[in-house]
Amino acid sequence: MFRRLSAIEIAEGALLADIAVIFHLLTLYLPIGGDWFRFLIFVVFALLVLRRGLYAGIMGFCVAVFLVAVLSGINFTAFMVLEGMGGLFLGVTMKHHWHHGPLLLVGITCGAAALYLLIVLSSLLFGIPLSIFVNSLHRAYNTAISLMNALTASVGLGTLWKHNLLPAVTGVANLAFTYWIAALYVGFWLFLCPVVVVVYYATSLLVRLLGYEVRPFPSGNLRKLLHWLARTLTRWIGKSPLGRYAIMRTMLKQIRLYIGRI
Repeated sequence: MFRRLSAIEIAEGALLADIAVIFHLLTLYLPIGGDWFRFLIFVVFALLVLRRGLYAGIMGFCVAVFLVAVLSGINFTAFMVLEGMGGLFLGVTMKHHWHHGPLLLVGITCGAAALYLLIVLSSLLFGIPLSIFVNSLHRAYNTAISLMNALTASVGLGTLWKHNLLPAVTGVANLAFTYWIAALYVGFWLFLCPVVVVVYYATSLLVRLLGYEVRPFPSGNLRKLLHWLARTLTRWIGKSPLGRYAIMRTMLKQIRLYIGRI
């Protein structure tokens, strides 16, 4: 794995690392919509691995983390570490054509573990006990229960909520607060399920549009259904009054070409 990088690998790795840093700075300083650039950070590192291999990707990742620490401070490097490692993971798995199920399972599990360790290390470094975080969750839970009590009572479902649903919710919550160390990891795992799916979809889509032969996601019947819905929607818009405008016809044409490419 360890080898001397060629000039083109160094140049391309440095360029993509700089692009990742720019996307990271945009997430920090854009007042609206900045977080959307986080998806592109995953794409940058996945693309670097697909083009130049894992070793070049790791070198570019280290450069990006160093630049983020210098430009925005050490406290913002955690985001770049998580996003860069996720991009490297996606690049390796896409390069070896992993199936979607194992890829998502490993990605969610390892991502939850990384996030969990990050929280624990931050607590140790900054001297903030995790019990404070748990207590804040407990207060949020009590507030949510009070809100649900008032909401269900206002719509006439108070009896159903208090006698049928609330005991089950209370039992699960008490179990989670009792074994909060394990429940915290489970909560991260559940939180990352939709996040990893969206990141994988966006990365796979953009990488395929750039011409790389990776496994499409989603695939099979679900992919056919999404294509059919997109074609039906564009056809319906084309026949509507909006389809009379030249700019709308041009946009619909580009969307059809885009659908055909993915």
